[in-house]
Amino acid sequence: MGFSLRGAAPLLLLGFLIGCGGGATQITSTGVPVPDSSPPAVRQTRLVAFVGAASKPPTTEAKETFEKNHPDIVVDITFGGSGTLLNQMTLEEIGDIYMPGSNDYMDKAEKKQVVLPETRSIVAYLVPAICVQEGNPKNIHSLADLVRPGITVGLAEAGAVCLGDVSDEILRSAGLEKQVKNNVITYARSCDQTQQLVQLGEVDAVIGWDAFQHWAPDKIDIVSIDPTHLRVRNIPAAIAVYSRKRAEAQQFIDFLTSEQGKAIFAKHGYSVEPPTI
Repeated sequence: MGFSLRGAAPLLLLGFLIGCGGGATQITSTGVPVPDSSPPAVRQTRLVAFVGAASKPPTTEAKETFEKNHPDIVVDITFGGSGTLLNQMTLEEIGDIYMPGSNDYMDKAEKKQVVLPETRSIVAYLVPAICVQEGNPKNIHSLADLVRPGITVGLAEAGAVCLGDVSDEILRSAGLEKQVKNNVITYARSCDQTQQLVQLGEVDAVIGWDAFQHWAPDKIDIVSIDPTHLRVRNIPAAIAVYSRKRAEAQQFIDFLTSEQGKAIFAKHGYSVEPPTI
């Protein structure tokens, strides 16, 4: 039986259109090609943000909301201790945004020329507090109670976590650093790990941020610290000098500091205005 090119022509045309168009052309029942009307895929810009774990819950929600409003931008966030993240950025010379858990570490980043100072903005504020297990079973009501025999304490590690540096300042101000550290049984390398020490019942108390109560409201209670010894910090954000996507990075920072961004932080128990002590 012979093969007729006449019958094969429509098939050859169909194969040609599909092969060359990569699926972008449709063929009607009459054999007439019709351009695909589906929208082209959105090209996405990926940002790398190094963020102190002190703001993990609200920053995670803010990222998700921002990406819904900006489908062309994806924010990849690495959470951790502010000092550890700064060292990683500096050594590897990477990152688009640095957002530590305290202004102290942004000051260090500026001195190391890791961020652009003119892009620095304040996202929220952090107030230190004594975090205890729900119901305060050990009746801890002040820093002085942390030195009692049998009280187990956890602290963030100074140098790696901004909260650790703040805790040391508070204890020195109260003249209790040595006594309290005698009751410290573990040090944490991020704010997330610090609050988990209380949340999981591994210690009786930690010096943390008052926002930790909103991380686990059924597990953590807050005891205020004497205002004389408080060391309030803010959460800043700035564009890294290594960024090649500075316009997009600025868009994310602008969102964090917008009314919508502040509302997200406030919902999670963070102060978005300077607290009055």
